[in-house]
Formats: sequence, structure tokens, C-alpha cells
Amino acid sequence: MKKHIKKIILLLITVIFLYFVFVNIDLRELLTIIKEFNLKYIIFLSISIICSLACRGICFKQLISRTVNVPLSLLIPLCLTSASLNILLPARAGDIFRAFFIGQKYNVSKIKIFGTVMLERIFDVFVIFCFLLAGVFIYHKNDIAIKLCIFAGVCIFIGITFAIITFKYNKTDEICNLIINKTKSLPFSNLIQKATNYINKTCNSFFNGFEVIEAPKKIFAALLASFGIWFFECLNFFITIQGFGYNLHWSVTLFIICFIALACMIPSTSIFIGPYQLAIITAFAIYNINKEAALAISFVEQTIVIIITSIFATLFLLKNNISFKDLQKDVQEKF
Repeated sequence: MKKHIKKIILLLITVIFLYFVFVNIDLRELLTIIKEFNLKYIIFLSISIICSLACRGICFKQLISRTVNVPLSLLIPLCLTSASLNILLPARAGDIFRAFFIGQKYNVSKIKIFGTVMLERIFDVFVIFCFLLAGVFIYHKNDIAIKLCIFAGVCIFIGITFAIITFKYNKTDEICNLIINKTKSLPFSNLIQKATNYINKTCNSFFNGFEVIEAPKKIFAALLASFGIWFFECLNFFITIQGFGYNLHWSVTLFIICFIALACMIPSTSIFIGPYQLAIITAFAIYNINKEAALAISFVEQTIVIIITSIFATLFLLKNNISFKDLQKDVQEKF
């Protein structure tokens, strides 16, 4: 019953966003613009997409290097597969799969690897904020935008500081021991103790995924790779825009990436349908680009990303004897 309710809620969110995407839109004009895309740009866009996810593999390798040594020849196709699963399945299934696959293949804690994936996402947030800051000061410099950037910067600083302090001064053992001692006289104390010990073990494993923080050189290398990831993400849209013949300032891609990053945090059905498109339409509105053109650009870019990553995902899953149907079933059952 809960699963059906969750599906209905996600579907409702998607429908609401799609309404705002397609309201007052000229479908004939949309199709006409899509047909104007220069197909030769698919080659450049495909290379840029692969480069972005290759940088993701390099970043991830640096972050997990103190836990396990995984060759880039495995991590890059794994990150391409993860990107595809994040698009096609709900609940960021690709990130979960990445942690599960590494944990199982190299016999290390899956929760610890997942903690490292979350650290990687913190890097993403920081880099995207830097891109937003650059976009505001280069193109859209005004008091409101600057104040919003300052507010976002403070929130990010607090979040990163909290994550570092939580790792450095992890008090999970003390807190869990206190709970066990205080509940010894209560009914079902054995059950409470087992649950508390499980939570303690899980939290410690998760925070251990942050241990690379103590290796400044690896953090710096991972940060550079993270900038590479989002540089190529911006390049993806710049190439797509050029493919439609629009000569827009390159800073448009900075705003697009920031809006997309926020949109992908909103729960929706697979392929980020709804929030993704509305985010791009909103970003292009800054440059006075109409909805039809913005939607055409988003459709072409996302379609090529899906095709490229799906090809790599299919090959990776076949090579490792992993069934997509079983993977989809596991995600639906657990998340």
C-alpha cells in the first residue's frame, strides 16, 4: 500500500511540473525547432558526455582510494552505468548501485562506500555553487542575486563544516552506549540493544566513508576532477545550444547547471521528467529564450545522454551478469 501511495505522489508531482512545462506551448513550433538540430553535433556532445563521466570516475577513485584500489578501467564504465540508472530508475538508484557493486566485488563495507558517494555529492554542491557565483558576477550581477549567493554560500559552508566535524568528532559509540544503558530496565531491552548496535555499526561505517578528508592531496585531486565533471556538463549544453544555431553567451550554461541541480533534488518519476525540463525553461528565460526552444534543447540533450549512458550501462550489466529487471525490482522493493 505504501509503495502505491509513493508512486501516486511521484506521479502527481511529475504531472504538476509537466503542466507548467507544456502550458501555452506551441507543439508545432517545438517539433520544428527539434528538427533544426544539426546532427553533426551529436559526435561532440557524445564525447563531452563521456568525458564528464570519466572525470566522475577519476573523482570517485580519489575519494575511495584509502579504502580500496579500483582501476579506472572499471570505475569509468561503472560511473556511466550509475548515471544511466540515476536517470532511468527512482531514488538515485545509480548511486546505490555504485556503492553496492564496489562493496560486493572488493569485499568492503557497502555503507562505507555509500558514505563516500555522499561525500562526492558534497563536492558537487560546492562546485555548482562556484559556477553559480561565476554566473551571477559575470552576467547577472545585482543585489538580490548576490544576496541569494551569500545565503547559499553560508548554508553550504555550514553543511560542509558539519560533515567534517561529524566525521572528526564522531560520538556515535558514546550516544548508542548511553541509549543501551538507559534502556536496560525497559521491556524489550534486548530488542532495543540489537537495534541500537545495528544503528551504531551502520553510522560508523557511513562516516568512515569520509576518511579521505584526512588526505589533503587526494581531496585536492578529487576537487579538480569535480570541476572537470561540471565543466563538461556545461559544455554538453553549450554544444547542444550551438547545434540549434543559437549564439548565446557561454554563461547561460552556468545557470542551466545550477537550475538542473536544484531540480534533480525534487522527487519525481524516472528520467526526472517535469522538474528537469522546467528548470531548463526557467534558466533560458533569463536570456529571453522562449519555452519551445528551451524545451527542444532539453529534449535533445537529455535524449543523447540517455542513449550514450544506456549503451554503456547495458554492456556493463551484461558483462557482470546483472539483470536490469532484477535491479529494478530491488529498487522498487527497497526504495
